[in-house]
Amino acid sequence: MIFTNAFNDLDTYLKKHLHTITCHNLFRIKQDFYEMVSFLTGSTSNFTGITELLIFRYLYHALGMTAPIFNKSVSDGNHQLSIGKRFMGKNGRYQDPDIVIESNGVITHLLSIKNALATNSPKGFEKESEVVKHLMSKNGPNQVCNNGIVDFHRIDNIRHKQHKDFKSVTVVFSKVQDRHQRAINIIHDTYDWHHFIVLENNNNPFMEELKRSFLFIVKDG
Repeated sequence: MIFTNAFNDLDTYLKKHLHTITCHNLFRIKQDFYEMVSFLTGSTSNFTGITELLIFRYLYHALGMTAPIFNKSVSDGNHQLSIGKRFMGKNGRYQDPDIVIESNGVITHLLSIKNALATNSPKGFEKESEVVKHLMSKNGPNQVCNNGIVDFHRIDNIRHKQHKDFKSVTVVFSKVQDRHQRAINIIHDTYDWHHFIVLENNNNPFMEELKRSFLFIVKDG
């Protein structure tokens, strides 16, 4: 019951402050969780999922959902909100994006959640991606690759057939180092359908960032 009450309180807070909670507020909620886990256990290495929980429940309320979650999805008859739903990519590999919003079986919005951006070595098949090669070639003389670039490749891999026109956002909880900001700028300049929202030190309402980044439409509150 203790954990149930704590998570219910968090969910109520998100719903109550839907239109006013700032990006940095969301970062602080996540950070408070990790700081307490670190205090109690000495490490946060095996604790994951709080970031996805925060954004999923925020979207649940933003879309006006009231039904219970079933098989990682919930629907209001017009939209379906899903977490960890599997899609076949155009390269023949399955992708499991963090959160998607669908209408009539077509993805309209996709959100990828990152605690932080960090240097990342693409796998063999990812190195062959034209998207990855292009972004790495543009990202400085050392062709630095980070998990944002690899993640963007995985998102782009889903954009085909009926899902070819969705808007997407990568939500990054922690502030971004300059070398990784360069990759973000390159993606923003090249692809108008994808944006990054960095939460730490961002005092804009999260709702306004969503609306600005990918035309996210919700009921006025």
